[in-house]
Amino acid sequence: MSNWCKLKFWQHRYKYPWQSRRYVSLLLIAGTILVVGTTAVASYWFVRKLILEGLQENALLRVQKAGYEIDQWLATLLAQVELVANSQAVRSLDWSQAEPYLQLEVNHLPDMNSFLLALPDGSYYTTKAGFVKDKNISDRRHFQRAITGKSLVDDPVISRSTGIRHVNIAVPIWSVSPLRHTPLDAKAATIRARSLQALGFSTAADQNPKPIGELSGQVAVDRISQVIAATHFSQGSYAFALDSQGFPIAHQDKTIDQKKSFFNAPDPVLAKIAQNMVNGNHGTQLVHLQGQKSSVYVAYAPLKHAKWSVALVIPREKLEENLYALNLLAVVVGGLLVLATITATRQIKAFERTRAQAEQEALVNRITARIRESLDLQTTLQTTVNEVANLLDLNRVMFGWYNRENRSLEVTCEHRLPNLAAITGILSLEYFGDLADRLAQKQIVRCSKVNVDSASQQAQIGSCLALPVLIPDNLHHGYLICSRAHAWVWQDWEVELLEVVADQVAIAIKQAQLYSQTQEQFEIVSNQAEQLTATTTQLQDTLGYVSAIIKSLGDALLVVDPDGKIAQYNPALTSFLEVADENLVGVDAQTLFNGAIAKLVALTSSKCQEMFTAEVELAQGRTGKAVATAILKDSPQNGDSSYIGSVILIRDITFEKEVDRMKTDFISTVSHELRTPLTSVIGFAKLIKKKLDETLFPLVSADDKKIQRSMRQVSENVNIIISEGERLKSLINDILDLAKIEAGKVQWNMQSLCVQKMLDQAFAATTALFEQKGLQLIPEIEPELPEIIGDRERLIQVVINLISNAVKFTTTGFIICQAKLIGQEIIISIIDSGIGIAKEDQAKVFEKFKQVGDTLTDKPQGTGLGLPISKEIIEHHSGRIWVDSEIGKGSNFSFSLPIPLAPIRGVKTIDLESLIQQLNFPTSLPSNVSDNEQKTILIVDDEAAMRELAKQYLSSEGYKIVEANDGLEAIELVKQELPDLIVLDVMMPRMNGFDTAAVLKNDPHTMHIPIIILSVVEDENRGYALGVDRFLNKPINAEELLKEVAILMSFGRSQKRVLIVDENVPTSKTLAEALRTKGFSIVEALNYQDSIEKAMSDRPDLIIVDSLISSRHSLVKTLRFEKGLENLFFILLEDKK
Repeated sequence: MSNWCKLKFWQHRYKYPWQSRRYVSLLLIAGTILVVGTTAVASYWFVRKLILEGLQENALLRVQKAGYEIDQWLATLLAQVELVANSQAVRSLDWSQAEPYLQLEVNHLPDMNSFLLALPDGSYYTTKAGFVKDKNISDRRHFQRAITGKSLVDDPVISRSTGIRHVNIAVPIWSVSPLRHTPLDAKAATIRARSLQALGFSTAADQNPKPIGELSGQVAVDRISQVIAATHFSQGSYAFALDSQGFPIAHQDKTIDQKKSFFNAPDPVLAKIAQNMVNGNHGTQLVHLQGQKSSVYVAYAPLKHAKWSVALVIPREKLEENLYALNLLAVVVGGLLVLATITATRQIKAFERTRAQAEQEALVNRITARIRESLDLQTTLQTTVNEVANLLDLNRVMFGWYNRENRSLEVTCEHRLPNLAAITGILSLEYFGDLADRLAQKQIVRCSKVNVDSASQQAQIGSCLALPVLIPDNLHHGYLICSRAHAWVWQDWEVELLEVVADQVAIAIKQAQLYSQTQEQFEIVSNQAEQLTATTTQLQDTLGYVSAIIKSLGDALLVVDPDGKIAQYNPALTSFLEVADENLVGVDAQTLFNGAIAKLVALTSSKCQEMFTAEVELAQGRTGKAVATAILKDSPQNGDSSYIGSVILIRDITFEKEVDRMKTDFISTVSHELRTPLTSVIGFAKLIKKKLDETLFPLVSADDKKIQRSMRQVSENVNIIISEGERLKSLINDILDLAKIEAGKVQWNMQSLCVQKMLDQAFAATTALFEQKGLQLIPEIEPELPEIIGDRERLIQVVINLISNAVKFTTTGFIICQAKLIGQEIIISIIDSGIGIAKEDQAKVFEKFKQVGDTLTDKPQGTGLGLPISKEIIEHHSGRIWVDSEIGKGSNFSFSLPIPLAPIRGVKTIDLESLIQQLNFPTSLPSNVSDNEQKTILIVDDEAAMRELAKQYLSSEGYKIVEANDGLEAIELVKQELPDLIVLDVMMPRMNGFDTAAVLKNDPHTMHIPIIILSVVEDENRGYALGVDRFLNKPINAEELLKEVAILMSFGRSQKRVLIVDENVPTSKTLAEALRTKGFSIVEALNYQDSIEKAMSDRPDLIIVDSLISSRHSLVKTLRFEKGLENLFFILLEDKK
């Protein structure tokens, strides 16, 4: 800046016109504060002095009280000793008479330790030692005072005879009592005269009283110490007593040397106080003693009956602590006074500042009003420079926009005197030193004197003031530049005034710019309004079009709001559900629609991210498929979605269901027809393999390599036939299983079960799969999972299916089985690290006959029915099944099982498998059956191949085989010869297997023959209801068939009667249903008496009885030993809980 202008100070500073009034106000306040402050200080010290004098007087009174107590005590002792000294025995000076009396007085007076009787020559007697030889007390002060007729309380001394520190209370012994002259009897007068004569005194009876000796009572100083110890003023205070020589008689400090006089104390202050005390002075002094942290008050007073004095030492802060309230009050008053002073000063300043601001604002407001008269930017700027120039009497005022890139000022308007040259357009600042930099930094530039150069001389600028005009959101800022032709020191008030003007100019400029923008925006809004009108018309047309589409939809549409009220629907909905054709908008959907639709509304509102499907019942027995999802609205603030309702689309699938049923029936029929030849293929293949392995191969020479290779190829070919047959059997079983589930023909064995045990059984069944592929199963099962209600076998089937799929599509890695409790559901997940499933294929995996992947490159594995069957099973358990997967990262198949809302009560936990095993193995064989007798088995089947296959299986075990082509032929053969067991097919000409079984089981002669149904028809309930003993499915499982035949043969007749005795009806019903499905005939009894009657009438093969009933009534003992049923088989049931 020094390169552009040179500053100098102006001697005459501008003064505000209201400054004199401000000084007068300050002067008045200062005077008032001075007077009030002086008065307050004087009052404080006066009150403080009065309080302090009262406190000192109180301390002195305490000292005087202690001295009074000691004086009273000494006066009492003097009176007691004088009384004893005036007794006849003591005045006789005859120790033989005085000693008994004095001993009595020592015992009588509590404070008196002993008495001393001194003769005029200084020799003496004591009550403790008698006559003291070789010692004389004529030099003691108390003796000298007593022998002159004066009493004395002497300073404490150490006794010469006892060595104990004590005080001597000395009184004279008078020849005649000075109080009264009591005449003596003759004997006493004689004795007294003799004593006086011996002492050299006159024996005349009428002489005046004269001291003839001393009686001194020795008293310990303990009483004085007690008084001193009890004398205190506050914490930290202590008292002491001094004798006439300044020696301490009693002191609360036990370390004080009592042999040293305070007159010789190293502390001169203490020595001076001791001197004042001994001199009999009294008063209270503020002193500083050596060894004390702070000053102390010493109050002291003399005694009357001894030349002693008592003092009390009080710490200054303890004595003056009663002044704290006064000091606090003084501080508060002082603080308030200072606060009042500061407040008054600030108020004056604020008032003066407010007045100055008011006058300045009034001036600015006048200028502002002129500036804002127009919203035209150029008019506003020109008015500004004119008003500023007229207000401050300036030669030139300019407004320009600063351009940072060009380092120049674009002058848009100016006000100048007529004789000055105009400055307009671009003004380069390169020749004005660092002015461009200052302007770029938006600083206020003040120059009192501009250096003379061509530019300033031409513009006639002697002094300059530049103020930035900052407009918000503007790329460039403006400057208001004021100048005078001569040097001028710009005052602060001028700068402040121009700053306010600059701010107002900035506002005016902004308003002008906003007005211009508003005009532009108004034109834009007008155009947009026209567009909005056109868009609204188009939107209304679109809404009408959409509404027409919704009304004409063949599917039913239902839209509900977040509160579950109907927001939109179409006519198809009322038609499908036969709802009254009225306005349903606003009606509660949960109330109007029960069942599946209400459940879908609830599910979509609680699980907004999922889509749900369900079958719903339509009017007139039709069936609909409903698809429901939540309507979500994205929030622009945080990106979250909020639930605003649900939409449900219902399609009539009655025809599709019928087609699907027909397809299922067709597949089921075909599958049944395939089972019979398949049974023959698998059965004869196994028989061939068995004959080759056991009979032919051992007979062939092992030396010929061609023969060996042929044998191996034959064996391998047979194995392929068997494995492929088993694979085809598995596929057919899956198809039939799904058909039964869809037809509702599955017998569900719902019971309470433990999830952990169910999973353990599934793991055990799949162990071989993991060993074959070298994979590891990782169980992650939460402990103590609650029990659920379900069909154990079916749920195990689901887990095995999911694990098999995981193993099938996982080459390396791991498979995890998780089971955890989430809310009111148990979630079971099978997680693998296999190939994964694409996102678009995940919805297909639960569809029938669907297999994901490229069917041209990936060989299909299975029928694609495993997952649909699993889905049906889980949904029957009111659960859900889903998949989460990603290509190359594995899959996660999960399903949920709900937990019963109420505790599972009333049903015992029965291990049916274990129970059936027990029922299949009798305890003993019937007595009428011989082990060596060859048993006859009747095989009934219209297929000769099947009869031959069964015949070969059974004859190999030593059974005699009889064959029949159909039911009628079988009945004729049975009438001719009763077989031991019948193997019966169902689908046969003339008479089917069910009818044949009914005839045989209702004939008393044949009803005892065990019957095994072996058929492709899966209707176990019907067979067991007729009384058959076993129901096996084709293809034949040779091991299972032979096992069941052996079991039934071991009985010798059909085992079918079971008596169940249990008071718990749910348990009895559950067990009865389970046993009926296994071919047993069930009789139920609810109590003891009923069980006795039914056991005797029905003669069951075994009795299953609740252990509590058996133990309570001794049921086993009664039936076996009292009723003659000693061979009856019993099974006891116990509740695990």
